Order: sequence, then C-alpha cells, then structure tokens
Amino acid sequence: MQTETLSIRISKVGIAALRRRAREEKTSQGQLVRQALANYGITTEPTARTGYDVIKHLIGRSHGGPRDLSTNPRHLENYGQ
Repeated sequence: MQTETLSIRISKVGIAALRRRAREEKTSQGQLVRQALANYGITTEPTARTGYDVIKHLIGRSHGGPRDLSTNPRHLENYGQ
C-alpha cells in the first residue's frame, strides 16, 4: 500500500478528542483517522470490528455490583414472573 501525507486543520477540542481516543484504544492518531475513513466508506479497506472491539471500552468498568447474578438465588427470587 502506497501512502501519502495529509495535513488538515482540526479544532483544539477535536485534536484533544482524537488524542484521548488514540490513547484509550492504544493506537496512533493516524490509524484512527484511517479507520474512520474506512468505516465511512471512503476507502476500499474497511476494518472489520468484532463484538469485543465494540464493547472493549466497557469491560471492567462496572464496580460495586454483585459479581455473578446467575449463581446467587437471592437475585433470582422473582425471575420470570
């Protein structure tokens, strides 16, 4: 794949959001832009997203709730009624 460099102007808020998202996804800013172009249908190389990719930012975020609702009878008392 042959690549070229593109320079664009982005607001301070936009660049901060791009940097934050790149840090969260542990990827480069350029890779995020390339993924956005592919997902938008501009390029012919769409990136396939797995179910994990869609929810990975949520994994491990829940705190304070019961560890496993399916094995504690107390949480199943009126289930299905």
